[in-house]
Amino acid sequence: MKNKYERTDWFLMVQFLLLTFILLPVFLHKAKAQQFNTDNYLTMPHGTGTFVITAGQRNAAMISSFALIPKFEFFVQANLFRDTRVENYVQHFTTTIYAKYMFWVNKANNGGAAVFLGMGRSPGYFANTEYTRLRENIWTAFPITIPLFKNMITWDLMPGAMVDFDPKDNEQTAWGFTWSTRLGIYKIIPKTAIVVEAYGTEGQAASPAEYKVGLRYEPNDYIVPAITYSSQLQGGYGAGFEIGIVIFAPQFLKKDFIKNNHITY
Repeated sequence: MKNKYERTDWFLMVQFLLLTFILLPVFLHKAKAQQFNTDNYLTMPHGTGTFVITAGQRNAAMISSFALIPKFEFFVQANLFRDTRVENYVQHFTTTIYAKYMFWVNKANNGGAAVFLGMGRSPGYFANTEYTRLRENIWTAFPITIPLFKNMITWDLMPGAMVDFDPKDNEQTAWGFTWSTRLGIYKIIPKTAIVVEAYGTEGQAASPAEYKVGLRYEPNDYIVPAITYSSQLQGGYGAGFEIGIVIFAPQFLKKDFIKNNHITY
C-alpha cells in the first residue's frame, strides 16, 4: 500500500497558490526566512551577520549566517524536533550547513534569483516525522523573487531537490523534489507584514504539504520578531505555533569596521 506521504498533492498545492495569489497583495522585499521556510533572492550586505532563534510546538532552531563574500551567505543551523502535542513522542536533533549565492538581480533591485546548496536537513522538510543526519542528506534550492504591479506584489518561489543517503538504515537512496512559495501583506498593520506560505516534498523522500501563516513585526532594520501557525494541507499536525526573532548585525566582519570600531565596557 502506498504511503500517504508519497501521494502527489498537486491539486491542493495549485489551489492554495491560486487563492493566495488572488487575495494577497504583497511587498516582501527585505524579509528573511526566519521560521518561514521560503527565502527571497537577497543575500545580506558583505560583512553582515544574521542570527535567528525560533521555538514552537514542533520545531526549535538556531541559525547563524555570515556574509563573508559579496553576494554569498554561509549558514550554520541546529534543529530540535519534538512534538509537544503528542505524548511520548520521539525527539530528533539535527544540524545543517549551507551556502547561498545571489547570481542575478534585476536593474531595479527588487527581484532576482539565488541558489542554496547544503548538507543536513533541508529547512522546512522532513520525512515520516524524522530529520536526516548531516552526512546523510544533501539539498539545493533556488529562491526566485518576482515583482509585480510596480512593486505592490512580490512573489517568492523556491523550487529545489534533496537526496537522502541510507534513509531508515536500509542502504537505499531516496530523492525528493521540494517546493515552497511565500506571499505577504504590508500596509494593513503598521510596521508589520502578514505572511502566508506553503511547502512540501514530492518523490521518494516525500513529506506532507504544509501551509504557514504569520505576522512579522519590523520596527527597525536590526530586530524582527515573528509569530506563525502551521498545519498540513490535508489536516494533520504541522509545526503548530512558533515564535522567533531575527537579529541583523552591522557589517562587523568588514576590515574597515574592525579597524574603526571598539567595544565599550
